Amino acid sequence: MSAEEEQLSAQTVLEATGGVLIQGDARASFTGVSTDSRSIKPGELFFALRGGNFDGHRFFAEAMLRGGKGAVVEGEIEPAPDKTIPIIKVTTTLQALGDLAHLWRKRHPIPLVAVVGSNGKTTTKEMAAGILGKRYTVMKNPGNLNNLIGLPLSLLKMNSTYQVAIMEMGMNRRGEILRLTHIAEPDLGILTTIGPVHLEGLGSIEGVMEAKGELLQGMGARGRLIFNADDPRVVQLSNRFAGNKTSFGTKNPADWMAADIRIQEDGRVFFQIQGPAGRIPVSLRIIGRHQIYNALAAAAATAHLGLGMEDIKDGLEAFEPPPMRMELTALGKGITIINDAYNANPQSMDAALRTLEEVTGKRKIAVLGDMWELGEYAEQAHRELGRAIHEKGINLLFLLGRFASQVAEGATEAGMDPRAVTIGKDHHAVSLHLSGILKEGDWVLIKGSRIMKMEEIIKELRDAL
Repeated sequence: MSAEEEQLSAQTVLEATGGVLIQGDARASFTGVSTDSRSIKPGELFFALRGGNFDGHRFFAEAMLRGGKGAVVEGEIEPAPDKTIPIIKVTTTLQALGDLAHLWRKRHPIPLVAVVGSNGKTTTKEMAAGILGKRYTVMKNPGNLNNLIGLPLSLLKMNSTYQVAIMEMGMNRRGEILRLTHIAEPDLGILTTIGPVHLEGLGSIEGVMEAKGELLQGMGARGRLIFNADDPRVVQLSNRFAGNKTSFGTKNPADWMAADIRIQEDGRVFFQIQGPAGRIPVSLRIIGRHQIYNALAAAAATAHLGLGMEDIKDGLEAFEPPPMRMELTALGKGITIINDAYNANPQSMDAALRTLEEVTGKRKIAVLGDMWELGEYAEQAHRELGRAIHEKGINLLFLLGRFASQVAEGATEAGMDPRAVTIGKDHHAVSLHLSGILKEGDWVLIKGSRIMKMEEIIKELRDAL
């Protein structure tokens, strides 16, 4: 692709969006795209997005003052002082952003892997990117920029230097995965798990399943589906897919499997990974038995893109977890923190607690915040969480949030000593109590939904110990 073709022009935006140029020159070009007037870089095109609590049109002037060289808007707007700056009017700026990303993706027809599921998306993406990086220049969406804004912005950074892309896709409403799939046109689709997440918007686990299944609908019979053979709902969805399929799992027969699974004293995982090309030992640096599924999904996807077993082994063994996702932090006095504070739902809580159960330590302490977006299922889910905590032999339980009492009730009803359960007033109160009782050899799991900001407890503990 020539340098000219790599440039994003106003004419390209008009072509992709069906918009109308209401000011400026269609031959103008941009260095990139931004939706945030605070971080826009000189030369970028500003998309004035609208949402329930914001309106980017209010920040058009600021975006231009900061160096923006054009804008995509929905309605009438105060003309820019520089009349050469292109302003393009569209019906819906969010739709236009996706349409532009889709055209840009088609101009860069490299293999693209999409990762969808209730849990494991980011870890699977990062594992696969690490393996692919052994041979290719890899593009991925940073962090969890996986929604209807983040994914298009990521795709619009594509250029001719990239040889393969891997993108996670997230949602909390029906129709979002379908739209993301249409925008990205993946060649491989990974379906990790289906669990009780976003129930507030989706209503039921069946609603979650149908929403995740939009990946298959969007792919049609094109490409290949890589799916978890141990998740009944994922299997049910896979049966609908008319294209090529590859399975992974540890229990049911699958194309990619793990054998000889061993959990080390520090929680790290060793296993034999077995695929169509053979069998090879893998020792993960990340803790948790559930990470095996992420590793198998990454292995299956990268093998289809030409990576061999040695590449897969090297990539997986070099993998370090993203921040706040089963991240180990050593504090003073020989205390180990499992920092899984990025997010939480019933499925990921169960996996994290199982990891805490399996490590070797003097005491096992769970410090948990609320799980959000569970709708009518919230109280029941938190009570069930309490019962699971006792069943997994957790010694001490610290709770924070609106549903802390339901977790405490579930734990004590299941037989946990009420004296082992503490409901904190805030992060500082929990940190203060913990810092006074932690002993050498303790393992502490800290986890909650993103809104709970449970990592603040870790910061205070680090200062105190």
